[in-house]
Formats: sequence, structure tokens, C-alpha cells
Amino acid sequence: VPSQFTCDLRFSVTPVDPATGEEEGEPYEDEYPMEDLEISPSDFMAKVTVPDFKKTWETIGNANEVLEKFALQFKKMEDALAAVIDFLGMQPCDGTGSVKPNAGGKPHMLHMSGVFVSGQQVLARAQIVMQGDSGSVVLKIAVRSDDANVSRMVADCIR
Repeated sequence: VPSQFTCDLRFSVTPVDPATGEEEGEPYEDEYPMEDLEISPSDFMAKVTVPDFKKTWETIGNANEVLEKFALQFKKMEDALAAVIDFLGMQPCDGTGSVKPNAGGKPHMLHMSGVFVSGQQVLARAQIVMQGDSGSVVLKIAVRSDDANVSRMVADCIR
């Protein structure tokens, strides 16, 4: 779940004579509001590709696998695909990062890999399916890593 932080820049202003470079008067505190900062778990993921996704997927195994199903509000498969990649902050593998031109409404399988900030390799397999003309997408996702907490955190990045 993303967290949002309010940011303020607080600083001391010391008036200085431009000719001499010497302080003129007393320093005073000032404050400048900044844009809010949003941090999500995907910010802690490095996009790292794997040479053989299927082999790596099997090597990690399903001991710490998290399976989820989501209904997403997207009108186009391409938009849903881009959003899932963005939510997770992972690297698409095996050319699955884009929908084939003549997919014809068929489900799209997305393979992604990354390394979490704590060093765990993370893999995800996501099936994205358009739901008729309803303007919604069903996402089925499986996330694997060596740490169940990391797998859960990554799966929870879907919003």
C-alpha cells in the first residue's frame, strides 16, 4: 500500500552583504512547502531480468508463493498491462511486456522479475483477461520469492 508524506523545506536565512560577504542582521527561520511524496513497495524493487524465466520460476518453487485475483478498471488490455508493470516495479521477461497486435481478446500472460531491496529475487506470473465489453480486466497473479513476506508485499502492490 503506498504511503504519502507531506514535505516542507525548512531552512535558515542569513542576510549577507553582497559586496563584503559579511553577515547583515540576525538569521531567521523560513519554510517552503514542497509537493507530497508517495512511496510504494515497488520503489524498493530493482528491475532485473533473468535469462530463463521458466527455469528460475521452477527453481524458486512455490513454498512462498502468493496467489491473488483482482478486478481492474481498464478499458484496454494494453493499459492494464502497463499499470500492472508499473504497480509492481518489475522487469517484464521473455517479450511479455506488450500485447501481441492480433491477440483478439485472448488472455495475456505476463512474466516479470526483480530484486527486492533486501536482496530477494522476486518473480511474478500474471494472467490478464478482458471481461467482455464491461470495461474491466481480471488479473490473476502468482508471486514467488524466498521470503513469504516479500511475496505478499509485492502481490499487495496491485491497486
